[in-house]
Amino acid sequence: MAFLLAELGTSGSLDGQQRLVVKGRFAPKNFEGILRRYINEYVICFGCKSPDTILSKENRQFFLRCEKCGSRRLVAPIKTRFMAHVVLAAGMPPAHNLT
Repeated sequence: MAFLLAELGTSGSLDGQQRLVVKGRFAPKNFEGILRRYINEYVICFGCKSPDTILSKENRQFFLRCEKCGSRRLVAPIKTRFMAHVVLAAGMPPAHNLT
């Protein structure tokens, strides 16, 4: 959940039925792309392509261990801070330089 929310730059929570509720409007393609990136980075084994893996934290580092083939690899920590993206709409005047 933290990965998805950080990548979307929004907040959200789980409801009573353990469904993810995200604040804002997002295209389904955006969700799919982010979910695929998460699965490839934090779920799928690079060696045998099995999803039967365990993500664990050891000494401030995250590792993905495959239950099927036994391989182990270091993965990047999930960023949870908000990342703002500003996009100007077409036709908007440029910001004034105040310096």
